[in-house]
Amino acid sequence: MIVDINVQNFQQALIDASMSKTVVIYFHAEAVPECLAMSPIVERLIGSDNQHIDLARVDVADPQLQSLASQLGLRALPALVAFKDGQPVDVLEGPQDESAISQFLQPYQPNEAELLLDQAKQALGSDPQAAYGLLQQARALEDSAAIRLYLAEAALALNKLEETKQLLATIGMADQDSQYQHILARLELAEEAADSPELRELEQKLAADPESLTLKEELAVLLFQSGRQEEALQLLVEILQKDLAFGEARKHFLDMLTTMGADPVASRYRRKLYSMLY
Repeated sequence: MIVDINVQNFQQALIDASMSKTVVIYFHAEAVPECLAMSPIVERLIGSDNQHIDLARVDVADPQLQSLASQLGLRALPALVAFKDGQPVDVLEGPQDESAISQFLQPYQPNEAELLLDQAKQALGSDPQAAYGLLQQARALEDSAAIRLYLAEAALALNKLEETKQLLATIGMADQDSQYQHILARLELAEEAADSPELRELEQKLAADPESLTLKEELAVLLFQSGRQEEALQLLVEILQKDLAFGEARKHFLDMLTTMGADPVASRYRRKLYSMLY
């Protein structure tokens, strides 16, 4: 957002706004030629739809606003002041080129991981698979609790119950907020729903006859449908290691890998298949 500061909107547009995002105050005056050259550069670099920075323009020709420049100890125009949590955190004074302005703004702009996280948040409701891929990329760049939480949410939406549980286990007490509690509650419900009588019966039969490839194949299909993908793939690997042509084990295996896409677990088991084939 780009806003012109006046006495009426000072509190809301500057102080209050800085509590949730960075506000860059731009001190200028039409009588200063350097301001006329620098203004369009500042406005273009920040932009009116920036989700992370607001631009608050202050015309020091306004007598009611001159005290603000004095309080901040400014000595030259144009000037940029980064404002966060109601306090100035950085100052850039005097005429500056585009490179210097960009460097000043860089700490307050989102990094690549944050941009991927923002994209994933937008995609999560409509396309959890796309969100999952974006979050994996973000985590490779920055392994933060926020990214892991959203990755857990995407994994749960894709019925990846094991991965969801593993991701939640990495979240420390300080980050176990309402989002964490919501995902945990949904995971518990999903696990209860996945623990069907049919699945338990097959597990008992396999425990009694652990060498049965038929039971392993049947159980693998049910496990995958219940969100226990890695367990399902492991059972199919055990079958294929003994008989590559047994039943539809190879087809199930390939179908599961296709469904899981770029999932790291799928990549690991894809390599296992290749080692068996070649």
